Amino acid sequence: MIVAHLIYDIRSLRACSLTCYSWYIAAVPPLHHTLFVYIDSLDLKFRWPKPLRYMHTLGLLPLVKRFRIHRGCFSDRAVGFSPGLFNYCILRQLLVLTNVRELGIDYLNIPKFMPRIQQYFGHFLPTVRDLTLRAPKGSRRQIIYFIGLFQHLEDLQLLYDSVDTQDEPVDDLTLIPPFAPPLRGRLTIKNSTRVGLLKDMIDLFGGIRFRQLDLFNVVGMRLLLDSCTKTLKILRLHPSDPRGEGVSLECKRFMADDPTAGSSLQDFDLSRNGSLQELRVTARSVDDSSETASRLLKYALSTVQSPVLFKVVVLYRDYDFRGVRPKQDPTWPPLREMSQVETTEEASRHHRRFKLFRKVRKVREFRLVLCADVWEPIREYSVQMLKEAVTAEKAKKGFDNFFSKPLVTYNHHRSRL
Repeated sequence: MIVAHLIYDIRSLRACSLTCYSWYIAAVPPLHHTLFVYIDSLDLKFRWPKPLRYMHTLGLLPLVKRFRIHRGCFSDRAVGFSPGLFNYCILRQLLVLTNVRELGIDYLNIPKFMPRIQQYFGHFLPTVRDLTLRAPKGSRRQIIYFIGLFQHLEDLQLLYDSVDTQDEPVDDLTLIPPFAPPLRGRLTIKNSTRVGLLKDMIDLFGGIRFRQLDLFNVVGMRLLLDSCTKTLKILRLHPSDPRGEGVSLECKRFMADDPTAGSSLQDFDLSRNGSLQELRVTARSVDDSSETASRLLKYALSTVQSPVLFKVVVLYRDYDFRGVRPKQDPTWPPLREMSQVETTEEASRHHRRFKLFRKVRKVREFRLVLCADVWEPIREYSVQMLKEAVTAEKAKKGFDNFFSKPLVTYNHHRSRL
């Protein structure tokens, strides 16, 4: 029970493991639950991170349940993660990872591993339940073939850094996945225009049965919603944020505030999803005159026919806290307080946004979550500004018609809420 309370406290777990043999047995599994490998160069295949070698020497690799290979600084993304990074010793060490449940690989070059792909990943196949592929290389059938190797796969994530406009490679229609995974958990897709990949996955696996869909700027969303009409319970839409939730402050001015995120407004028709229980939408306040989140939310809520829908959450994410620092100075000078005029403008901007959400609430009751998604140096200041805006709205009785009061939270820009 003590170790369960300390599961995220690495320093305390290390101290517990040094107490005695019994404490060591209890503390070591959560201490080595996650292993992240950072590969810095394609040319240095013998210089994989030392923790992998040390854990292999101490016999700790079987304790790893979550294994992630990050790309580091690949000099040639066209090659990506390929067999050229392996030698005999590295492959022998990876074969000991026999209990991995969550596997993630960046820039996996599937064609380079064919046809001996099971020689490198066969020891993962019986245990992996969660697979994350960031910008995988290969044709539709090759990617689906790799996914189909994991016969017990429940959760799938396909993440692309930006929308890929290149033509897809020529497909081998004789390449059939060996298994049809259950795929009953969570599907996350970001910045994808490969509708053919989604169609082939549904056809070759005999349909998909995901309970949760997290979609960031996805073309073909209508296809996914129709395929999960009987199983979908949680739908997370990020209409005004094409890069998903973890966006840095520098990117905010270069992102289009598009409510459809690569789809038409009619693609958000939820009338056929009879098991839907929760809907989440992220709103980003960059342009004061934008009502994209309001229009999308109104349309989606007006189409809901599910009798079990009980929660609608709007994450009001604010990246632009004006007056926090001089815009022209990138060196992060000491933070300065807003002037009275700037504070008034900030309160007015929040008031206009809240007014939009009050209009949407007339369609269906929902909970509004205010999220200060900013960098650590201005965390306290940002949360304070949001709280002051909420206090001012409450004084005006602006939230009287909400089902629940807004909840102010803080979220670092690289993490997920």
